[in-house]
Amino acid sequence: MKFLKALLIGITAAIITAALIRAANWDGTKELRMVSQPVFDRVMSSHRLRCISGYPAPDYAAAEPEREIRRNISRDVVERMGHILGLEIEWVEDVAPEDIADHLAHNSEDAMCLALWPSGSEASMMEFTTPIDYWPLYTYARADDARFDSDLAKIGSKDVTIATIDGTTSKTIADEDYANIKQYAVTGDADGFHLLLAVTTKRADVAFSDPFIANEFMKNNPNVLKRANASPVRVFGESFAVTKGEIKLRDMLNVALDQMQQSGFIRATLDRYLAEYKGEFFYVGKKWE
Repeated sequence: MKFLKALLIGITAAIITAALIRAANWDGTKELRMVSQPVFDRVMSSHRLRCISGYPAPDYAAAEPEREIRRNISRDVVERMGHILGLEIEWVEDVAPEDIADHLAHNSEDAMCLALWPSGSEASMMEFTTPIDYWPLYTYARADDARFDSDLAKIGSKDVTIATIDGTTSKTIADEDYANIKQYAVTGDADGFHLLLAVTTKRADVAFSDPFIANEFMKNNPNVLKRANASPVRVFGESFAVTKGEIKLRDMLNVALDQMQQSGFIRATLDRYLAEYKGEFFYVGKKWE
């Protein structure tokens, strides 16, 4: 009898201890979930998402078609996102790329609503949403230069020069993949078109570009440039951004983006604006595909 009583007391004590530990863990989890994230709190209080609408246009007109198409895709997606989440979208201002993280950190706006290519250098400053699509970068060379057609590793030759713009993806790829190869730095008010121009004028042998810019360049300058290899050198997801630590806001936007991916809204929007480039970009796969 004493043994059974002792056993019962022991079991009861173990149950109480387990319950207390579970309660402590639950409280800790609850506290973590409820921690204040000021941008999310403000958005939910005002029912308004204040958006960076893009970045200022360059002085030259060549880059306008790409910028405006990407802006329009992002606007349509973000406006539908607002409808799904019950938020009014306020398009505040354009912000230079190098100032986006600072604007978000100082609450000038709540989100960067022109889709960006996330990079490791920005990961400590911003949280990125799931991508709306994927965009490849390819290697381009002069039309009469066959050196790289079957093997991009030949870019590693000491007699090759890569066109780059400091602070851009072209520079990152050259530094990461071809650290010991010569670079021709395109300076001034330069964009992707100037990278390709550096190749055609023989200041450089190759440049890295997305097909939107390259196809536009080749359409206006026929028979001087070609895609050097079928394989992309990089594939980037195009994502929106919020300031570092705003996990609840990022996750809420992701739920709406996922809903739009599953409904087909994002694919339809991409097809409407990028019909000419069908097959050049990649959709986000539906989860059941």
